[in-house]
Amino acid sequence: MSDVKPGRWAVPECPINVEYSLVVVDEIRRAVTEGVQKLSRGGIEVGGILYGIREAETVCLLATRPIVCEHARGPAFQFSENDRAALATQLQQSADDPHLAGFTCVGWFVSHTRTGIQLAESDLEIYNSFFPEPWQVTLVVRPGRGMNMRAGFFVREFDGALRTESSYLEFSFPDRLGALFERAPRTDPPAPDRRSVPPPTRAMDTRPGTDIRIDTAASAVPALEAYAAPGAGPELEPEPAPAHSPRYESPPLFAASAAPKKNWVWLVVWALVLAGLSMAAWRYFVPSPQVEPIGLTLAEKDGVLQVQWNHSARPVMAATRGSLQITDGHQARTIPLSAADLASGSFAYQRATGDIEVRLSVESSGGTKVQEGSRYLGTAPPQAKTEDTQALEQRRDQLQQEVDRLRQQNAQQNTRIQQLERTVRILQTRLGQK
Repeated sequence: MSDVKPGRWAVPECPINVEYSLVVVDEIRRAVTEGVQKLSRGGIEVGGILYGIREAETVCLLATRPIVCEHARGPAFQFSENDRAALATQLQQSADDPHLAGFTCVGWFVSHTRTGIQLAESDLEIYNSFFPEPWQVTLVVRPGRGMNMRAGFFVREFDGALRTESSYLEFSFPDRLGALFERAPRTDPPAPDRRSVPPPTRAMDTRPGTDIRIDTAASAVPALEAYAAPGAGPELEPEPAPAHSPRYESPPLFAASAAPKKNWVWLVVWALVLAGLSMAAWRYFVPSPQVEPIGLTLAEKDGVLQVQWNHSARPVMAATRGSLQITDGHQARTIPLSAADLASGSFAYQRATGDIEVRLSVESSGGTKVQEGSRYLGTAPPQAKTEDTQALEQRRDQLQQEVDRLRQQNAQQNTRIQQLERTVRILQTRLGQK
């Protein structure tokens, strides 16, 4: 019977030892591989919650669940506000999962496809916000050539400090099949004790007219043992064959066993199994050529989306032209880019909605194309004023100014009228006195 052997991670600098099921390691390998394959250059980073059992100074990793990330800031595993709310809800609802009964959250894992085994600022923020217990751990996985993966645990030390630049102990993920199981030692059946078996007896039918010999060398051994027991019956004496007849020469005491027949069906099955394993090994372990990523990122400020990329990347420096494909809500447009535009490393776009998908494509003089995409999810910008609205507002302001001017003139005329009326009354009073 084969038994699964858990892996173990322990260093003297940390108070927590980690034991991890290799089945969980294989699930993490599969999730990281799927993330790498989602983009043609570098893939996207993925993460997941680790569940298990905590026993004193040891945590055992026994299950994992993926963490949803909308990658609003690019292929890196960086959280948006929606991602934070979703993870908080997921941690609360994990207690209702029947498959996680008896387990507790012991940490999380994250893959780094463009950096080494270290804790970035975004990783540290997630670790401290959602996994603050001193015994909760972080596992950073770095896929390499041929999907060979190295990893390292990050654990808080005795005084609560945390080493972020590297793990105290890095290790490689075991082979998918070779390291999971260990065969039990082979035990051969005990050899039969031939001393207790009496020599075979050969009997001949001596009835008149018969010439038949009966070989009891193999089939009669149990019967001979029964006869050899005390009181079981009379012993049979072998009857010697006549010396003058060659047909009655005594054959070998032990008849040779027939050669076992080969089971061709099982051979065919094993051939098919080996062929399938070879195809799987070719897919997962044969290294594929690595191309430097473009490093496309999106940043929004005051309704303007800043599209940025690494102008020093080899595909960008070797490109003679390129294009930006922007899907803004239900509207799509393609913006051609020259070599000078690509060298600038950025492009400003006035967004109309809160869901924008951007894909940058560069092409070299030899026709080699490299593409990389990213998506922005956020709130819709405030509605921009149209030209008609601006014209109406301008006309309204002009009329309001004219009304204010006329009112001012009217007030001045009223004052003048009152002055003239007082003058008239004064003159009438003087005329009446004369």
